[in-house]
Amino acid sequence: MLGICDWAKDLLVSRGALVEEEEGESFRALLPDEVAKAVGANEWLRLQFGSGAGADDGGEWLERLGALLPAHPRIVNARLRHFSTAPRIDAAAVLDREFAVQNGIYRVVDDYASSANYYLFSFHYIVDSDERSTGVVNVCLNSAVRSVTSQPDHLLRSIEAELEPASGVELEGKVFTGLYRVAEDAARREIRQAIAGIEDSTSRRLARDTERVRSYYRGLMAQIEKRVARRATDPEAAEKERARARATELDRDAKLEDLWRKHSLRIQVLLTDVLTMALPVREISIRLIRKKEERLKPLHWNATLRQIDAPWCEKCGVAARPLFLCEAMHCLCKDCFAACAKCGRVFCRVCQPRCKCGGYAST
Repeated sequence: MLGICDWAKDLLVSRGALVEEEEGESFRALLPDEVAKAVGANEWLRLQFGSGAGADDGGEWLERLGALLPAHPRIVNARLRHFSTAPRIDAAAVLDREFAVQNGIYRVVDDYASSANYYLFSFHYIVDSDERSTGVVNVCLNSAVRSVTSQPDHLLRSIEAELEPASGVELEGKVFTGLYRVAEDAARREIRQAIAGIEDSTSRRLARDTERVRSYYRGLMAQIEKRVARRATDPEAAEKERARARATELDRDAKLEDLWRKHSLRIQVLLTDVLTMALPVREISIRLIRKKEERLKPLHWNATLRQIDAPWCEKCGVAARPLFLCEAMHCLCKDCFAACAKCGRVFCRVCQPRCKCGGYAST
């Protein structure tokens, strides 16, 4: 996950600013006049992010720097200034080390140098509750072999100095929509992992405040019940106390609902841009085998990261490590080829979104 400090530096550099890095999550920048005016800052800008004293508000600067982004997400096409073919590798050894089929086997069919278009989706997110968290998430996909790059930030850092503008890559709307859905789902999973600490803290505060409210109103209800008991011989007075009890319960429920709203996490995930780039790869063609069924599957060894891009699950889009195969030879992750919680039968969520026993409903 790319931090807001690195994202801010990259964005300002792309808009012509001169950036000087400092220790920690801080930097100084000399801004062009139009950039300074757009973000409401002086020509010289110093930003310090993090949790230390005097740190700048990440959410505020995410919004201010957002003024430098186009109104709608844009697709930027790039290529390597000095493109070289991927070196020869021992495909069998690489696969033995990095690739696993949990319930089948594979055989190497072919291995040759090639190139592939990668799509780097950049999302920024804002998490609001009684506190705010912001950040940037990059997801890199290879649509040719339907795979996920495991280190998108490292990949970008490794090649950004070598990138130059290139002619546009034509993307059909249906293809782009499919890639976007996989990328957004991956980004949301990474965001949930990143804010796990915030969720845990918020849940603890909600439980604490909820118990305080319930305890307070339990005391009020106990007093009302005593008054109802004392006025048992006076039906009119007893009914007034019962009405007060109903009003107290409604007030308690409203307070609890207010607490729930206060401690709820509101997550905004916005696509900022998509970078497409042609990179050298080794294409390794393998034959997947399960029982009597076979399927040819291409894999790409990324020459920059020097590792295999993991195939994405054909149901949920998560990187399938290890890979599972169903009877119809769909490529699946562990969760999408899992046992039904009701009957224990393992089944493919692509072939049937619901178990025959009715115990599983797809989400």
